Amino acid sequence: MTAQHPTSKPVSQKDGSYVDDYQPPAGTTPIAPVDHSTSSAPSVTPPTPVVPEPPAVPAEPSVVPASPVASKPPVVPAPQTISTPSSMDASESLQDQNIFYLLGVEDSTDEEKELFLDELQQVIWEDFVERDVKMIITQEEMTELRQIMAKGNDQDVQEEMVVYLEKLIPDLEEIMLEKALELKEDIVWERIVGMREYNLSRPEILVKLDEVEELAKKDQWHRVAKTLNAIGR
Repeated sequence: MTAQHPTSKPVSQKDGSYVDDYQPPAGTTPIAPVDHSTSSAPSVTPPTPVVPEPPAVPAEPSVVPASPVASKPPVVPAPQTISTPSSMDASESLQDQNIFYLLGVEDSTDEEKELFLDELQQVIWEDFVERDVKMIITQEEMTELRQIMAKGNDQDVQEEMVVYLEKLIPDLEEIMLEKALELKEDIVWERIVGMREYNLSRPEILVKLDEVEELAKKDQWHRVAKTLNAIGR
């Protein structure tokens, strides 16, 4: 999915990437955007616990609720794809990690978490419609899809889009799941880059972040999150 480079794992970079559009849960302090002239990490601003007097982190909830919203299409991956129950924490798989644990913001309220997941799901869907669909279906099929889209942006219209696309793209759900994992990984790498910038004057922290990058390159994502969260305390 991505190529490697000497200092950090690069992530997919496209002008106006959907990674740029997501907003982290409220109540966190964002890191300044990354200078892409020296780094290939995505220009997102995830929350980071590396701030003065970080809040205490309570036990991770067994499930993160996510109620449907009017603008969220049904084919977008379920919240558990992005935010997995704590029972999976023994696994190192990225898919099995809870995104709030990965970002060190488990102390966010259920309402903030719910809103964050809804926003992530919508960002994934919109990016798919704007960027991926036209590379998968024919021009004639795309014209018909645009005619459906022209009806509006409510739930009924999006459901009609889903039904139409499912007929044309048999592996639609699989594609959406893959996009969710890509976004999840990009967000974690941005956290690493942001923490490194924040701690440039602390060599002992930079050493730990070097270790984190090596763990990420080996897909040991639970250890990545555990180490990052320990640094942030």
